[in-house]
Amino acid sequence: MGSKVSASTVFIVSLNLVLFTLVSSQTPPTCPQDLGPCESAMTAAFFGAGPNPSSECCQRFQGLSDAGAAACFCQILKANRSRIPPFVSLSRMTNLFLRYCGRNLAAYNCV
Repeated sequence: MGSKVSASTVFIVSLNLVLFTLVSSQTPPTCPQDLGPCESAMTAAFFGAGPNPSSECCQRFQGLSDAGAAACFCQILKANRSRIPPFVSLSRMTNLFLRYCGRNLAAYNCV
């Protein structure tokens, strides 16, 4: 005697397997570890350049939430503190980054 498995049951099980595979194979966005292309972008932002969310710098943080991008950028600034003039506040640079990349976070305190 064969088992009676309806076509809809087979379809649902197959769909679940496909969706599970797609979801589990996606990697979460990661925080870049260096300033890279953001050095020139931050210089431009510091001196009043308008937002440029399509810049190479901003694209590196694509997929991160606004708060996640701010925390990530702050972490990068701290790791590169020796390359940033001492009179420049890390919080100010982080907020310039947010504005430059068109992020919608009022203010971020980089401590």
